[in-house]
Amino acid sequence: MNRTTAGKPDEIEPEARHWQLLPGAGFADSYRAALPPHLATLAAGEIAARMMAGSPAWVTARLDLRNRLVAPLGLKGARLMVGAAQADGGRPGFPVLADGDGQAIMGIDDSHLDFRLCVEKSPAGADGAQWLTVTTVVRTKRLLGRLYLAAIMPFHRRIVRTLLERLPG
Repeated sequence: MNRTTAGKPDEIEPEARHWQLLPGAGFADSYRAALPPHLATLAAGEIAARMMAGSPAWVTARLDLRNRLVAPLGLKGARLMVGAAQADGGRPGFPVLADGDGQAIMGIDDSHLDFRLCVEKSPAGADGAQWLTVTTVVRTKRLLGRLYLAAIMPFHRRIVRTLLERLPG
């Protein structure tokens, strides 16, 4: 698959509207990268699907390991894909909660935490440049949720940055 390196994503402050995606959330982060022109005409949900489909093997391996480790705890598993139902009948991806041209919101509510993943395109600036922003918002539940969030945070940050750096063509 042809890949376009979008450069290093910037970590930016989540906006107030992002926090509103999940009332009572205690964590949110946002990363922004230049949106390659060949992706600018696509809807945000399609960009998210391509971004996740283009993930490197180490990301898939980490998520598979995570799924095996949390299964005995009764936590939901998922693949790094957009959409709850998968054509191959395998483990589901992230259910789409809202999808428009400029913004797609995915999320899962589980016994330990709820999260929302917002992928959005900025309007083109005066110079024609556009940005893709990925925001994660998390509301933890009970001690297990807080421990889980602390354990996955280093991986989460690296995965989001990697996906933005490798925006596919």
